[in-house]
Amino acid sequence: MRWQRRSTRFPWFVPATFLVALVLEVQACASSAPMLRVDNIDQIAGQWSGMVTVGPSMNLVTVTIKPDGSLTAIWSSITAQGTVTVSNGQASYQMGPPLQEGTFKLYAGTGSTLYMESLDGVFYANLKRQ
Repeated sequence: MRWQRRSTRFPWFVPATFLVALVLEVQACASSAPMLRVDNIDQIAGQWSGMVTVGPSMNLVTVTIKPDGSLTAIWSSITAQGTVTVSNGQASYQMGPPLQEGTFKLYAGTGSTLYMESLDGVFYANLKRQ
């Protein structure tokens, strides 16, 4: 009988499954925490990081929002620049490339969670303050 060495590498689906579980957990936490009004850019200014889903792909993302309303989002090989505006208790953004516009939702809880979603629903991110 011949002994075969077992591979210690994970199958490709283990990391993918972990990332999906992480995103679902963050979404569940955000949805169970109360959503806050955003009346001032200072409430969301700072550096945020988390997972972004763009179409079928998921990546780590870092989003920086400055007090002047400028925004930088970095994921994969993309660096997008844009602006954030606040009106009627809601924060929204425009950035590119690729051209995106959408909303931010701020949730209370243990630390804050910022949910970012494009108007077309193709781009969304769950972010934690850094």
